[in-house]
Amino acid sequence: MQLLFYASKNDESENRLDAAIRSVAQGEAVERFVTLEDFRERLRSIVEPNSIMVLAAVDREELLKMQAFREMLTEIYIILVLPDREDDTIKLAHLLRPRFLSQTEDDFSDLSRIVAQMIRSPHGHIGPAAGKPPGVF
Repeated sequence: MQLLFYASKNDESENRLDAAIRSVAQGEAVERFVTLEDFRERLRSIVEPNSIMVLAAVDREELLKMQAFREMLTEIYIILVLPDREDDTIKLAHLLRPRFLSQTEDDFSDLSRIVAQMIRSPHGHIGPAAGKPPGVF
């Protein structure tokens, strides 16, 4: 399993997200990408099935650009961090078939827990969260 992380904007929110991912990586290397071009090149090389990809979209336009990679992400478990909770943004996000949705304003504790569960599970299976289903805002 590989743990891949795309975030183009280097701000406090993405630094918190990076820290949340690395805190549960359990010795797994985290590959970080800051441009969509680098992300695309990485997807053209071998990505192990059942790998985890955390994608943080700065805005709806970037999320739309990510749609170009949809066919390259079929065997990868996607976790999306969205810029807002607008209906159009969430509809666009679901086209990437994510396992979990979060938002840049979140504290990423649920995201960390989900990533940790996916790392421990041989097939990326995640069970229901205590108190609320995964991906519920």
